[in-house]
Amino acid sequence: MPKQPAQQSRTTTEVIPEVDRLALLEGFVTLVSERWGYHTARRLIMKDASEKTEKERKASTEASKAFAESIKTLRKTPIPANAQLADKKEEALKDARKVVKDARAPFNEKVKPLADGIKYCDSVAIPDSLKELGHPVVPQFKLSEWAQKAVAQTKKKA
Repeated sequence: MPKQPAQQSRTTTEVIPEVDRLALLEGFVTLVSERWGYHTARRLIMKDASEKTEKERKASTEASKAFAESIKTLRKTPIPANAQLADKKEEALKDARKVVKDARAPFNEKVKPLADGIKYCDSVAIPDSLKELGHPVVPQFKLSEWAQKAVAQTKKKA
């Protein structure tokens, strides 16, 4: 089987009447707008979750650090008392993680359908729409010039 070129030229395979093409383009714009709406809502919900569960997350982080320290102590001095301490710290860590999971559960329930919608748009709806418009998705192994310039500009600002 002959090797495919790294980038294929994008050509319209069939002529779409101008009225239908305009309707397809409007539909595509709506689809992309909806996808980005899901993305924005997801980010806002996750930010809210992060803010509202800060206390629980900090407690979990502290429990994790305490557990790591107890493991270091156990390695340096492997005695039963240090092993028991490590076990207690591990249980405390499990409990703290469960608290965080429970606190984030309502936010995760809101985010799950949005994440599923984003995934569907990215993997099915947008590629199918592009194909209908005569621009099937083609693997791009190298950034275009405009993308390279845009990435370079964002790196300069940071």
